[in-house]
Amino acid sequence: MVSKLSGGERMPQACCMMEGNMHTSFRRMFINLDRVLLKLASAVFLFCVWSGDIHAGEFKKTNCWFEIPRDRGMTCGTLNVPENRKKASETEITLSVVVFEPDRERHEPIVFLTGGPGQPTDIGDREDIEAWWQFISDQNWMIGRRVVVVDQRGIGKSIPRLSCSRYFKVDHWNAISLSVDAEISFDKLMRDEVVACRGALIAKGIDLSAYNTAENAADINDVRNALGIEKWVLYGVSYGTRLALEVMNEHPEGISAAILDSVLPLDVDYLKEDGRNLDRSLKLLERDCQKAKNCMRGLGDAVRAIVKQLDKQPVLLRSDDGGNDPAQYRYVSGADFLELIFGLLYDRYAIEDIPKLIEKTYENDFRPLADMIFEGDDTEIAQGMDFSVTCSETNRSELSDKRLEYWRKWIGEADYTWVCPLWFPQGMTISQKHPRRLDIPTLLLSGEYDPATPSHWAYRAAKSLPFGQVVVLRGIGHDVIDSDPCGSEVVADFLANPRRKLKTGCIGQMQAPQFTVTAEERPGPVAQRTAAIRSPKQMRSPFRFSHRSSTSPKEH
Repeated sequence: MVSKLSGGERMPQACCMMEGNMHTSFRRMFINLDRVLLKLASAVFLFCVWSGDIHAGEFKKTNCWFEIPRDRGMTCGTLNVPENRKKASETEITLSVVVFEPDRERHEPIVFLTGGPGQPTDIGDREDIEAWWQFISDQNWMIGRRVVVVDQRGIGKSIPRLSCSRYFKVDHWNAISLSVDAEISFDKLMRDEVVACRGALIAKGIDLSAYNTAENAADINDVRNALGIEKWVLYGVSYGTRLALEVMNEHPEGISAAILDSVLPLDVDYLKEDGRNLDRSLKLLERDCQKAKNCMRGLGDAVRAIVKQLDKQPVLLRSDDGGNDPAQYRYVSGADFLELIFGLLYDRYAIEDIPKLIEKTYENDFRPLADMIFEGDDTEIAQGMDFSVTCSETNRSELSDKRLEYWRKWIGEADYTWVCPLWFPQGMTISQKHPRRLDIPTLLLSGEYDPATPSHWAYRAAKSLPFGQVVVLRGIGHDVIDSDPCGSEVVADFLANPRRKLKTGCIGQMQAPQFTVTAEERPGPVAQRTAAIRSPKQMRSPFRFSHRSSTSPKEH
């Protein structure tokens, strides 16, 4: 659903002096004015809207669309913003905003910026909200602060939502068939579904080129202004860190500090780095595995052998839970195997299971691989937003790496290599920013094993942040704060005095993965744990595969 602005996009500079309270309490102010003043103020407001220097968006409080937990204070509402600030268009979109109110406000607000791109912030129902309150209560650095959660443009409760779930069939994107003899061109089916989704979104009047990090960042600053917040703390995770860095670049005046968890710099063409980043994480895994008891030796050589064999002849795996559901079949290539490993490296506990998975697969025991490969991923990515952002900020012509590394085929067959030409058939000018030097106190957190946003990216981003401090946590993958209490302790230490050097004791106490610990000794299956860790703060869906089949597979 797309609507129109009632006036121009921006207000003149002369109106800026009225900005502070005009947006958030305009109607309340009018109640006590006589009719003449009302008409005068209305005329001034309309003139400001018409001539355009600041956005005329007003935060509109609404009844919350979920049941508010007892004894909790919450503010819900929406904000209309321009869809494309670079075009002379009157089209606007609607952002959904939820504010978790403290019992007593003692510190500056925090705004949370989710990952993806395209991942919702999970503010849809009572269960989501209770999970948020639990998270807030677990983070003592959030106590006494308003926590602002925004569903970014194109995702979640915001309108329009760039979802393709109506057109994408899960079995097609997971290359699953119900017959061992089925001859299905999953490539063609997925391409047709991408084209169908794109066509449907465009038919609704949606400008796909407007769904990018620059517009997203302008939205976030508009939310701050509309809520009447002078300064706040940015808290971004994964893609949310790139969004935070963009906000810092363009609107530094509204930021007192920033927390960047799993850092994606502005000047990194991230998809083409996946192969080298995965290789770095696997070398760390092999190093730690060699120091542990009962852990496979020669891990790197085993991975290369598995990938070579499965790329040459993908293995056909069968899933049958013994119930009434029909058996499922799926070919797994070397690229699929690497994609699975890439996803498991996100989670600190799943990392401990990777050597055993590699060992069993190397021995042609495919049962652990089958158990993991058929596990579903319930992450609700708005695929249209994901494609729009990624395809406008990544040089797809460089994704097909010509070198002979074992991960070459995995990178060359990545979804975006064929999705982007379909999503933007006329091509897109790749938008990458050069970060400005900023004196905003910034904490940059990184997991040692993270294959998606490696620690050297945090150091890269910190080069333009003289008051930035990088902390790398041992044995952790993606999303540091959600992975270990030490992450939260570091943040609390940082916010206590953002310009002071960190002295958090737990950093030096972090340990390598415990490979000798069996899965039975840890709570919950791997798939459930990784799903919990991934929501809601990931950069990309770890279990989205690049599927290829073979004409002469083996069944297991």
